[in-house]
Amino acid sequence: IYPFKNSFLTLIMALLPPDPLYHLRSDMGHIHNLHFLSNEQVTTHLLAATEDGYVYIWDLQINRVADKQKLGTSIQAIHCIPPHLITQEKSGLVKLWNMENKNDYQSLKEYQCTGGYCRSIIINDCLILPQNDSTLDIINFKTFEKITALTPSQEKLGYVMCLEKVEIDNNLFFLAGYETGDVILWNFYTGKQCGHVQLKEYITSIAFDSVIGRGVCGNSSNVLQVFTIDKACNFKLKCEISITNDGCNVVRLRSDRKILACGGWDGRLRLFSWKSLRLLVVLNQHKKSVTDVQFSPNIVPEWNSNIMTVAGGDGLISLWNLSYNCNVYFCLFLYKSNKRHHNPVS
Repeated sequence: IYPFKNSFLTLIMALLPPDPLYHLRSDMGHIHNLHFLSNEQVTTHLLAATEDGYVYIWDLQINRVADKQKLGTSIQAIHCIPPHLITQEKSGLVKLWNMENKNDYQSLKEYQCTGGYCRSIIINDCLILPQNDSTLDIINFKTFEKITALTPSQEKLGYVMCLEKVEIDNNLFFLAGYETGDVILWNFYTGKQCGHVQLKEYITSIAFDSVIGRGVCGNSSNVLQVFTIDKACNFKLKCEISITNDGCNVVRLRSDRKILACGGWDGRLRLFSWKSLRLLVVLNQHKKSVTDVQFSPNIVPEWNSNIMTVAGGDGLISLWNLSYNCNVYFCLFLYKSNKRHHNPVS
């Protein structure tokens, strides 16, 4: 690499930061949550839930709104298992919809959980929801019937702030992050509390890599906290990653476990190498806070690639192709590392 280092570095610097593939613009306003729709081979649509209570369905073949439905107020989370759609509002009202009539979605079921910003998650046929007094409800997402309630052994944990599915030693768990900074590991099948760690307060998001047993938490500070969970369900805080400004709304791992995305209150999306935890690039397309990041599970035919979507409080959704650019960023990281550890050839 050294005989060509100057031209190589010039090329890389010219590519930083990358441009988005496309901007999805409409009258969406503040966007809270994104959800991809895919079949077995390709990803075809993107759903966006907004503060005004609308759900937009974007056709990714033509990058236009295919449908728009008023389904509530301040929709914080959406789940789509065609022909059904689940919406969760800031008030705590959760609704099950039938989407078969595209002109008028039919409301089938309702369930009341606690209000706030914690997004529900789906595991198997169950919907896990935040409830009052730091508890959790597990309901059947098809019938909306309550299966069980989980109560932590710790007291005064405040609101449940975030949830994340976890697999450890071929067993299914999930993590719950609380307002006080407590993170609890729950066994999905038994409903038992299996582990606990105290981190910084006001946790906003958790991402976990079940292959290596390592996770990361975002919060209201300017620090991301990286932790591990062993096969005995013991937590260990490994390190902290400093970011420039306070506040991280979302942390998300790409499925290949190479890229960690961190969406900040400052409108910047920071991409890290998940292996080294080094910052690769900062994307600043959004004028208000980044509210959600999603990686497509399959190739989007229009771009012939898997893509990353980023939503913000500015009502904008940006589309990105990281498959090439992040290889370039990694090469730049290696170049800088080699430069530090080798004397220049005289």
